Amino acid sequence: MPPDWETNEIGFRTAIQPTSHLIIPEAPLTCKGFLYAVQPGDTLHSITRRFRCSIHDVISANPHIRNGTIFVRQIICIPVIKVLPFKQFFPLAPRVLFKEFFGPFGETLPVANGSVQLAARTFIRVIFSRPVIQAFFFLAPSGTLTFLPGQLIGVETLVPKQRVARFVWDVPAGTRGSLFIVGCNEFVCGPPNETEVRRI
Repeated sequence: MPPDWETNEIGFRTAIQPTSHLIIPEAPLTCKGFLYAVQPGDTLHSITRRFRCSIHDVISANPHIRNGTIFVRQIICIPVIKVLPFKQFFPLAPRVLFKEFFGPFGETLPVANGSVQLAARTFIRVIFSRPVIQAFFFLAPSGTLTFLPGQLIGVETLVPKQRVARFVWDVPAGTRGSLFIVGCNEFVCGPPNETEVRRI
């Protein structure tokens, strides 16, 4: 029989701050839900209470978690758990209202042939319709609706939650594709917002 994760002390172990001697486990290869970056003070118990799922569900979705040990900044999969009807979920979903792309000197980056021309270091500012606890940034083919961990280029965690997120992207030369921005609150992640980008 599987252990009782809900009452076992494993579920209450505080996330470890990684050091030079500790390697943060990689994100799961697939995720039928959404990705979450572990924060200081998190435990499996606190994470599952926040997202209204069970510790057993999270352990099953993240086989790389051993003995309940998680690390600060580790990316884990939160499995999709329907706790509200869709019509109740939808108004809670944070949407991208506005986004800006700046170069290293604060200049607005140009748009050519429908694509934002990225700088080697690009600064992105996003405004959401509702406060978010995390903003995810993915680089993927146009029209993507389901994202793989390997397409994740960055996560910004907002404490306390807020409507504005900022992200600094060191863009490799030759980058081309669609940048998707997804905001998540404690209930649901909003729809992905797509922008064509490229760096020569």
